Amino acid sequence: MSKLKVLTQEDLETISDDFGEILEREVSKSMSMKELEDLDLDIVLNYENEQLDVDVDVGVLFDELSEITQEQVTKAIDEAYLKFDSYIDENFRE
Repeated sequence: MSKLKVLTQEDLETISDDFGEILEREVSKSMSMKELEDLDLDIVLNYENEQLDVDVDVGVLFDELSEITQEQVTKAIDEAYLKFDSYIDENFRE
């Protein structure tokens, strides 16, 4: 795997926004958005010594009649991280 390029503050903002979109897309693919009352994404990027660490906290408020399980949410997040890794490889590696 090639080295991560030096990231600017603008790059980090773009990465955060794009990861949010990836997460929303994966959640909406894995469950009916009609069953969600609220989806809150908190993405924290830590970039030090040319290393990027990404942590996400996904808050999901389900409709009272929803049958969505935490396992479905976790699977969607895992899938989003896989797509995010590909995104980083394609756009931010030298």
